[in-house]
Amino acid sequence: MSLIPDDVLENIRTRVDIVDLVREFVPQLQRAGRNFKARCPFHQERTPSFIVTPERQTFHCFGCGSGGDVFAFVMKMESLSFTEAAEKLADRAGVKIVKREEALGPADQERLKLKELLELAAAFYHETLLRSSAAAGARKYLAQRKVSPEAISAFRLGYAPKAGNVAARAARKGFSPQLVVKAGLASDRGQGSPRDYFFDRVLYPIQDAKGATVGFGARALGEAMPKYLNSPESPVFSKGRVLYGLFAGLPAIRKERRVVLMEGYMDVMAAHQYGLKVACAPLGTALTLDQVALVKRYACEAVVVFDADRAGESAALRSAELLLASGLGVRIATVPQGKDPDEFLHGHGLAAFEKCLEGAVDMAEFQTELALKRRSGQLGPADKSAVAREVLETIERCPDEIVKGEWLRRLAQRLRVGEESLRLQLVKRPGKARPSRPASASSPSRAASGLAAADQEVLALLIKKPALAASVGEEELSSPCARRIWKALGSVAGAEGAWSARLLDALEPEDRPAASRLLVDDRPCPEPEATLALILARRRCERRIKEIEPLVQAMVGQDNDLTKEYRRLMAELYGSKNSGT
Repeated sequence: MSLIPDDVLENIRTRVDIVDLVREFVPQLQRAGRNFKARCPFHQERTPSFIVTPERQTFHCFGCGSGGDVFAFVMKMESLSFTEAAEKLADRAGVKIVKREEALGPADQERLKLKELLELAAAFYHETLLRSSAAAGARKYLAQRKVSPEAISAFRLGYAPKAGNVAARAARKGFSPQLVVKAGLASDRGQGSPRDYFFDRVLYPIQDAKGATVGFGARALGEAMPKYLNSPESPVFSKGRVLYGLFAGLPAIRKERRVVLMEGYMDVMAAHQYGLKVACAPLGTALTLDQVALVKRYACEAVVVFDADRAGESAALRSAELLLASGLGVRIATVPQGKDPDEFLHGHGLAAFEKCLEGAVDMAEFQTELALKRRSGQLGPADKSAVAREVLETIERCPDEIVKGEWLRRLAQRLRVGEESLRLQLVKRPGKARPSRPASASSPSRAASGLAAADQEVLALLIKKPALAASVGEEELSSPCARRIWKALGSVAGAEGAWSARLLDALEPEDRPAASRLLVDDRPCPEPEATLALILARRRCERRIKEIEPLVQAMVGQDNDLTKEYRRLMAELYGSKNSGT
């Protein structure tokens, strides 16, 4: 149950026009008949398939299936929870939200206190870097690394002094020593008061996707080891679940729908400093599934930038494999001359670096060229077979059948072998399924929404007039999804206001894409009652014909009641089809 009362949500819906809202994120939204149309902001496409219906205040993308009302759009666009999206829209609409009473549990209260403490620590470390004479070495180091004052401010870089006492400072603000330890700001070694975790280090505050400081990355200025150190794991920080620079880059990432993944803090800061705001990085570890999910939440494509050495190549492939498996578009870029992105940007500027990104290749091509580079001279049949086996492992994991087919075609061209031989080799791999071929034109059709075409025909009419749901029996619909939408339509029949939003609210998340697709259907139907009656009569006729046809076929040459009924039904069926219903 939402913390926000239903009447408040309804008030927000009536005050926020979905066309105006969507146009802020999708400026190219244009009128198309009674609806509005544009390329989808949630996935990459060439032909516009994203539809906004002002009459029903809903949207639907026929390409990726996303759909819903104003709340669903903001949740998807900005990766917010329902409550967060409602609060954002309430601010926009000037609606005051009074939440239902719900006490925070002890764990939630602790998380809030930890974030508050970490925010205070970030402010202290940042001020120390800017003002303290003890931070002169840190400021010199950052200047040598060509980090601009603007970047220092934007990323709130800090300095942990040699003689700091974070626990004592926190105590003056009302935070217990135990909480300071749990936040990862100090360590308790059983020697009395906690000892600071960071000493004489440049600090890089790590923010989650909402902008809250959850931990720090640290670089030693002296001889301390390790040179690089992250905050320990805590209730609010797990290094495998955040990406450095993501929050700072969110406006650009949402706009471009892409992420450029780099290796380290300095790479990301240099990229942002030069204007490449979509750059972010894992925290000194291999990319994780949680980080991939984070990328997918905001972007459609990821470009992996790697160091031009063997370790960098392997890391790029591992990251690309995870990204590819998630359904993201993935390309891999190489920085020339064996330089880090940080070094290259400072030496050559953004335009030269953008050329590197433009030259990024997909995973199959990258792996093909790596495999060929390891084999000098002219390739013999055995060499080609070895390269093919290596690259086919990647092609096999690609979830997109069209992309998979294109990769097979290009691999065949690069190796100068037959495409069919590669397909056969793919099939012969142990435990692997036959690669799919282009669908036949005669394949049974099912609507892109997941509904059978016949069910979609009936539901489209019920959407135009929900009161008609009472005249349709559950047996008239063939799929569980169609029946659930039918029941939900019955529950909103006669409702005033934004009934389409209530329809979506009444459905489970897996059924909403099918319903939102139906809601954007603006084809006119001047007589929905008569049309529905004809459709239902036709479907009943088809069912009866299917039921008695085997019996009639066994009565060839006979003339009885059953054969007469069969002829009458066939005449009615083909008469109704020829009449256009």
